[in-house]
Amino acid sequence: MALYVTDTHPLIWYATGRRAKLSTRAARIFDHATRGRALIYVPALVIWEIALLARRGRIIAGEPIGKWASRLVAQAGFDLVPLDLEIINEATTLPLVKDPFDAAIVATARLKDVPLLTRDHEIIVSRLVDVIW
Repeated sequence: MALYVTDTHPLIWYATGRRAKLSTRAARIFDHATRGRALIYVPALVIWEIALLARRGRIIAGEPIGKWASRLVAQAGFDLVPLDLEIINEATTLPLVKDPFDAAIVATARLKDVPLLTRDHEIIVSRLVDVIW
C-alpha cells in the first residue's frame, strides 16, 4: 500500500470538495485513501491548523472540527500522527523556521520516510522531503 503525509491545504481542498485546486495526482491519492487503497498520514498539527482556520473564519466547517477529524481518521485510508518528541526534535533541526506547522509536517514525512502531499513552494524548494503534487 502506498503511504503519504498530507499538508494542511490539500486536505482542506479535498474535504471541502474543491478538487480542482488539487493536482490530478494528489486527487487520485486522496481517492485511493478514501477507498482504503492508500494510507495518508495526517499530522495532528494539520487538524489543529484546520481548527484555527475555521475559528478565524478562513474556512467554513460544516460540523465541529473534532467530529470531522474523528470521522476522517476512522477511515482505513487515513491515520492521525500525534505530535511527539521525535517529531518536535526533527522539526527543530529544519530550516523551515518561518512556519512551525510546516516544520512539524515536513518532520513527520521525513520520520515516516514517505512523500508529502503539498503545493507549498517553500517546502518544495527546500528539498527536505520528497513532494508529490
